[in-house]
This record gives sequence, C-alpha cells and structure tokens, in this order.
Amino acid sequence: MSIVSKLIKWLGITLLGLTVLTVVWLFTRPSMTEVGIPYAANAPETASGVTIKWFGVATLLIDDGETQIMTDGFFSRPGLIDIVMKRPIAPEKENISKIIKEHNINRLAAVIPVHSHYDHAMDSGEVAKQTGAVLLGSSTTSFIGRSSNLPEEQIKTVEPGRVYTFGEFKITFLESKHAPLASNSGINGIVNAAFDLPAPYTSWQLGKAFALLIEHPQSRFLVQGSAGFLPGAFENLKVDAVFLGTGGLRKQEREYREAYVYETVTLVDPEVVYTIHHDNMFGQLGDVEQSRLMPEYDSMHAFEMGQLILPARFEQMRFAQPIKLPTTAR
Repeated sequence: MSIVSKLIKWLGITLLGLTVLTVVWLFTRPSMTEVGIPYAANAPETASGVTIKWFGVATLLIDDGETQIMTDGFFSRPGLIDIVMKRPIAPEKENISKIIKEHNINRLAAVIPVHSHYDHAMDSGEVAKQTGAVLLGSSTTSFIGRSSNLPEEQIKTVEPGRVYTFGEFKITFLESKHAPLASNSGINGIVNAAFDLPAPYTSWQLGKAFALLIEHPQSRFLVQGSAGFLPGAFENLKVDAVFLGTGGLRKQEREYREAYVYETVTLVDPEVVYTIHHDNMFGQLGDVEQSRLMPEYDSMHAFEMGQLILPARFEQMRFAQPIKLPTTAR
C-alpha cells in the first residue's frame, strides 16, 4: 500500500471516529427532564383565575377566561442555517394560523414583544392581523408591525412606565436590557422604517428592551424576556411569579448571574419562578427541549439557579400546557 493510500485510509478512520464521538457527545448532552428543574403542574380544566401557556422562547398566552394577552407571539422557526447565512425569513403564516385555531386564541386583546429581535417580534404583526389584537411595543416594534401590513389602528407605540389596560389586565412597560451576548452584534439598533418581507434576520433590530409588569385582581407577575437587567429597576415591586428569561445566562460570569437573579427575582419576592427562553429556538415548533449543541442547563447550573432563587420555587413549563398562577395576597 502506498503512502498516499495509507494516508487516505488513516484520514477516513480518523473522520469516522470523530463523527462517532460527536454523535455520542450530542446525544449524551442533558435534556430538560434530566437537569433537576421540576415541571409546573398543569392547570385543571375547570381552573378559574389567570392561566398561562408557554409556546417556546418568550411567547406566553395569558388568559383570565375573558381577555387574552400575549407576549411576543413568535411561532415561526427559521433554521440555524437561515440565520448564519442571513437568508430571507418571514412569518410562517400556516404555523401561526394553526396555533390560533388549536388553542382558541379568539379573545386576544394585545400582542406585546418584550423587544424586537426576530425571535420575539417577527410574527407579532401577523398574529395581531389574524386575531384583531393591538400590537404594543417600541417604535421599532411599530415599524415591524407595518412591515406585516398591520393596519395603523392596531399599532400602539408605548411609553415606559405608563399603564395599559385590557379587560382586567393592567400592563406596565419597565425599561430593561438585553442579555450581553456576542451574538447580538449587528442587531442592537433600531428600525426606523417598514421593510419588505421576507428579509434577513438582521432586519429585526433590538429597539427597546422591556420587562412587563402584568397585574390582575387575581395575580401579579413579571415577564423578564431576556437575561439582562437595569440595577434597581424593580425596587419596591412585589409580585407572585416571575417568568425569567435565561437564554445565554449560563455563559455569563457567576457574578453577573447572581446580580441578575437578585435584581429580577430576589427584589420582587415571588412565590414561583418559571424559566423561559432556554429552549432551542432552531428546533421545531412544539419542541421546547434545550439545544443539544449549546444547552442552557446542566444539573450543576440548574442547582445553582435553584439556590439563588430560593425561597421561591424554580420550575419549568411544558409546551402549550396551561398553568395556574398563584393567587395574589399582596
């Protein structure tokens, strides 16, 4: 056998070995059922009060039996290659229509992106258009709504600190920050004009990041859609629950993680904290498993988060399964 033949054979064996090791490594990465975060109990079918369904990333359907409101409304799932290659993407209207029909989203008053990146705001205008809801957000979110040809009367640019009322829900937009991630380079700006769809993901810029204080006679809760914070923003604020964005949090220094939990959980003293935006947003709609390639949790990180969050309970949610919020006693 010639040297060239031996080299080719060696390279082939090496490549095969690396492939096998990679596959084994991927399939031994921890799943969310293995990291030690308990699942929230499903709400009884006859449950009264405020129930919430999570549809992945930071999309929550909030329902008191009379009025529905929704954060983000992101149901499309562009692939990783679409993002890496900056391929044009657009709202997947069939996915959106299917979710609206299957989950009886027929009383939706407002769609509220917590900020305007594509994985939060891309579908928001289409969801509002299909349901008749009002789209609330920053001026960037408003232009994104116009890009989906949402009628102007269904678009409202919000003022931070002002209370917006829908049925018995009161919503306050609290200025916040996005998680400090290198992957946000090039998408931290604003949108100041409507654009044609489809478009590359960089068309959806951050705009303003908000945390949402949502108050109802039966419950009071905070939605923190991204793992960023403004120090002291939630002082003197008490809630029953926090929906805590944890995407990218594990990559931060421990000091940052501790400060984040202190500012978004400890200060507001909730009974329960639900992790959101830890799932693989490049997976299929309906799958809220974390990424095998870049998991947000292993058992050690989950334990650390649970300890930081104490005395509140730390729980995770299943896709589109309703949970009942604690009843406010404040």
